[in-house]
Amino acid sequence: MKILLVLMLVCGIYSSLLGDNAVEYDYEVDIYYSNVSAFIDLDRDANITDATSFSETQIYTTLFKNSFNPNIFLLEASVHPMGLGGIYFRKSHEDIYDRSKIQNFNWIKALTAGFEEPYSLSFFVGRMMVFKNQKNDRIGKNRAYLGTLVSVGDRTIKDNLVHYDKWVNIEYKLKGTRNNKDKDLDWSFRVGTRIHQNNNFTNNIYIGARRSSIDYKKSVHSFIYNSAFSTMIALNTDSFNLNEAEFMLEKKWPLSWGKKLSFGLGIGYLYNSGEKYRGKLREEGTDNHQVMLRPNFKW
Repeated sequence: MKILLVLMLVCGIYSSLLGDNAVEYDYEVDIYYSNVSAFIDLDRDANITDATSFSETQIYTTLFKNSFNPNIFLLEASVHPMGLGGIYFRKSHEDIYDRSKIQNFNWIKALTAGFEEPYSLSFFVGRMMVFKNQKNDRIGKNRAYLGTLVSVGDRTIKDNLVHYDKWVNIEYKLKGTRNNKDKDLDWSFRVGTRIHQNNNFTNNIYIGARRSSIDYKKSVHSFIYNSAFSTMIALNTDSFNLNEAEFMLEKKWPLSWGKKLSFGLGIGYLYNSGEKYRGKLREEGTDNHQVMLRPNFKW
C-alpha cells in the first residue's frame, strides 16, 4: 500500500510538471479482475499511433517492429473480488463452504479457481497504440500494447485459503482491447515466470493466451462471434515437469435490454500435477482435477 501511494504521488507530480495529458487514468470493474491504472507517456515529442484503421495482423506486426522503442509506462493496482470472496467464505462461513460441496465438487471453489492472488501491483513498459472511434472519444481501454510486465504481491491463494508469500511475475506480454459501437475484441498473449519467496510454492515458467469477442449485431446464439477462450501451461523451474494446465471456454450472450450489455458463462478445466507445492502444503493435498465456472456480466 505504501508503494502504491508513493507511485501515485509520483504520477501526480509528473502530470503537474508536464501537463494534463502526460498521465491518463483509467479503471475497470469486474467481479473477477478489477483495477485502476495510470498510463504515463514516455515520448512527449511523438504522437501515439492511432491504429483504428489497422487490421489485427497490422497491429501485431507494427508493435513488434517498434518493441525496442517504448513509449508508455503503465502502473496498475488490481483486486480479484471473487478470489477474496472465496477466502471470506472459507474463513468466516465454513459451514456454508462445506455445504457447497456435492461429493468431490465444490461450487465456491469452482467459481473462484484460477486466480492465485487476492490483489497485485503491476508495472509495464513497452510500446502502445490507441483506437479512436471518434475524434473526441475517451480512449479508456481502447489500447494495444507489447512489452515487459512485472507484477508483485504478498499473498497467494490455495484452496480458498490465503498464505503469506512475497511473489513476483515477470512476463513479456501482447495485450489489447478494441471496443467499437457494435462489437468488442480483447486479446492477450504472454510468456513469463513466477517466483515465490515462500518455499512451499514452487517457481514456474508459463505461457498463456486469451481471446474474447462479442458482436451485438450478430445472433445471440452465434458461438463464432460471441465467445472467448483462454489457456495456460506452467512448468516447474526445478524439473521442467508440468506444474499445471488450464483451459477455459466461454459463451457470451448480448442482452437486448441493455446498451452494450452481455452475459457470459465460462466452463473450464484446471489440472494440477502435484508438483506445484512443497512441504506442508503438498502434505495437505490438493485437487488434481478442478472444474471452473465463471459467470460474468460485461457493460
